[in-house]
Amino acid sequence: MCRAADALEDSWPGDSDALRERFARLLSSFTGDRAAAADLAARAASQPPRDDLTLVAHLPRVLAALERLPEAHRAAVVCGATTLARGMSRYATRAAGRPREAPYLDTEAELEDYCFVVAGCVGVMLTELFAAEEGAGDRATHARRLALAPAVGRALQLTNILLDWPADLRRGRCHLPASWLAEHGLAPHQLVGAATRATESLARRLEEKAREALASVPDYVESIPGRCVRFRLFCLWPALWALGSLEHARRDPHFPWGPERPRLPRRALLGSAVGSLVLQPAALSSLRGAIRGGRA
Repeated sequence: MCRAADALEDSWPGDSDALRERFARLLSSFTGDRAAAADLAARAASQPPRDDLTLVAHLPRVLAALERLPEAHRAAVVCGATTLARGMSRYATRAAGRPREAPYLDTEAELEDYCFVVAGCVGVMLTELFAAEEGAGDRATHARRLALAPAVGRALQLTNILLDWPADLRRGRCHLPASWLAEHGLAPHQLVGAATRATESLARRLEEKAREALASVPDYVESIPGRCVRFRLFCLWPALWALGSLEHARRDPHFPWGPERPRLPRRALLGSAVGSLVLQPAALSSLRGAIRGGRA
């Protein structure tokens, strides 16, 4: 359901009215409007083939699977997907009415909000699903998990915004706030093609925000009972990989102004995953230390 909303934001161009209508139909479908789901699916099926739009074309099947979930699970999914789709609709419809070269976000506060509506709210949704499946525990523990949950998604989203800088800017999407660019007197197209001090400064600023969010991930993971190994690793592994990717990007002399996204080598991905399988507490401690010390 969240990926269907992503497809409407990223893969199905249109003007503001068209985007607003598609998102409205998607949101209606989440609350049981089968006609809205069928109409949106039929329109997606008529678009040039893309995997994510094929998903939208099969939206009724997705919603049928949703209906088979227990009530508590279904409520968590609908709440999370609705928050995400509403947020994406707000930013996508606004962007569709602006010049192509305009930044997607205006201020640092909008960057924080955007990271919540596209990723942080997914952490909340997964936490509610975890509570429905495994039990919430005492009220204070569950409240603390919910407070920490957005940081996991926020950390990964900020990392992706930084790592996707080369590709996003070249396709006309700038997620750095316009207010940040204004401080340096820059337009988005000036952030690629050549290394500058301003580009490096902006990249470091975004990296620090990602590290700040990553610093909360160990606290969230430790709030999950040790018996729930798979869910703990599900949160820990992406954080380790994000931190490793930040370090890998910093060592790349052509990032972020160059043409390619830096990619963490497969051996590093596998090494951190295997190591954390055996030594979860050590991996959490290492993650904390790396974030605080600025080293992976």
